[in-house]
Parts: sequence; C-alpha cells; structure tokens
Amino acid sequence: MALLFGTASATAQPYDWANFARYEAANATVRTLPQERRKVVFIGNSITDNWANRHPDFFNGNGYVGRGISGQTTYQMVLRFQEDVVNLHPLAVVINAGINDVAQNNHVYVEDRTFHNIDLMAQMAAGAGIKVVIASITPCAQFSWRKEIPNVVEKIKSLNARLKAYAEQNGYPYVDYFTAMADEDGAMNNAYSEEGCHPNATGYSVMSTVVQPVLRKVLLIEH
Repeated sequence: MALLFGTASATAQPYDWANFARYEAANATVRTLPQERRKVVFIGNSITDNWANRHPDFFNGNGYVGRGISGQTTYQMVLRFQEDVVNLHPLAVVINAGINDVAQNNHVYVEDRTFHNIDLMAQMAAGAGIKVVIASITPCAQFSWRKEIPNVVEKIKSLNARLKAYAEQNGYPYVDYFTAMADEDGAMNNAYSEEGCHPNATGYSVMSTVVQPVLRKVLLIEH
C-alpha cells in the first residue's frame, strides 16, 4: 500500500484551480498594513481585476484592496475567500460576482448554485465581523468569448433581482452598477465599454461614482 500511495503522489500534478497563488505574496504584505490602507476588499473577476490594475489610484487613494481574478466564477471565489478577504481583516468587502457563471466559464449555469456561492461568501464575511456589500452584475448582452450563450440579459437581470432582494433582506448595502451602466435594452451602454462587457475608463468612473457613497456610509457606520 505504501508503494502504491508513493507512486500516485509522485505522478500527481498540482492544479491551483482557485488560483490561491495569485495573491499569496501580496496578501502577506497587506496583512501588515495599517487598517486605513486595507479598509475595503473588492473581490471579483476580470471587471475587478482590470479596475485595480488600470486605475490603482482609486484603490490606493481610498484604502481599498483589489482581489479580482480574470475569468473566475463564484465557485472559485468562494474557495479563496478566506485567504483573499477574511484573512486580510478589512472593515468591509464588496462582492461583485456571477457574470462568468452566466458565461459558463467553468460550469453549466444554475442560478441557484451561483446565488448560494455568493451567499456563502457573505456569510463568511459577516461571521468574521466584516461588513458585506453586494454588487450587481454589470450589464452585458453577449459574451465575446462565449457567443453561443443565450438570453444573457435576462439571466443577468434575474440574478441581480435576487441579489438585491437578498441584500435588502439581510441589511446589506446593494451597489447597483447595472442600472447606472445599462442601455434601454439591458446591454452595456456603448460609452462604457469597447466590447460590451468589460468597462473602459469611463465605465469605471461610473462604477466608482456608484460605489463610493455606499462605502462612505458603511465605513462611517464602522467608525
């Protein structure tokens, strides 16, 4: 038995599916920072990832920490939530997740499962004394990388409605990026994206305008 176990271990290939390694070193540094420099963690996918990378002044200037990973679904985020959010001990977390679930990046889309993953993240944060902020999915009518996915707008609207109701039920602030960024058909306003899903600089300016008043109120409550 020992020989078989040793052989299997030697041939197994490690696969960091949730991408814990992405922020491992950065997290060690953030944990040493004063609270004013890690007040809020933004967890999400490419929309959060690009925001922090392309507009670092918004994050650094406000004491925010970006923890987005491009392409990720809620299934991956919930796995890394302890290390990338809870262990950083922020005052609040902004959870912006679900669009890659709709795009079926890793799984067939089932709204109940995606919602459950977001609920789990919120519970983990609340249990650690971290204020929870639920963000809507941003608008998108068609995924450039998954054009075969049907009814994208309807799926996004359905999940957003559920997230808004969940936030209200639990007393969590809800950040409605969707309403601020969608056109009359529920697609991303052309002024806010070059390809219909990922915000450009103007789109991120809108997002910051929407989220900042919410966070100011949350952080005031904390203090």
